Amino acid sequence: MAETVIVTGRAEGARAVITVAGELYLPTMQQAERDIRAARKELGEHLVFDLAALDFIDSTGLNTLVKLYLAAEARGGSAAFAGPLAEQVARAFEISNLGHRLRIHPSVDHALRTGRG
Repeated sequence: MAETVIVTGRAEGARAVITVAGELYLPTMQQAERDIRAARKELGEHLVFDLAALDFIDSTGLNTLVKLYLAAEARGGSAAFAGPLAEQVARAFEISNLGHRLRIHPSVDHALRTGRG
């Protein structure tokens, strides 16, 4: 694995789109979490996590995304995941049962159009 993750953020109206690209697993976790928190601080607590360019995720990556998702909601914000997801990423959400518990939108545009979560 390349041990590379790239996190970018942009405002889309009242929402913050946070794109996570590359590989989100133990060796990349600290940098990714730091970058996501910085984007959230700059752009607000109404988040859409764009995972379309995420190639790989492990349980630590899933745990971190869920933790940040729940933190946004705890602060009065909202959060949503958006794809389309790579096969391995979709499978990780599926086997962890998170795909059934958290809504994953087919695209960022869909998440933005449908509002919260």
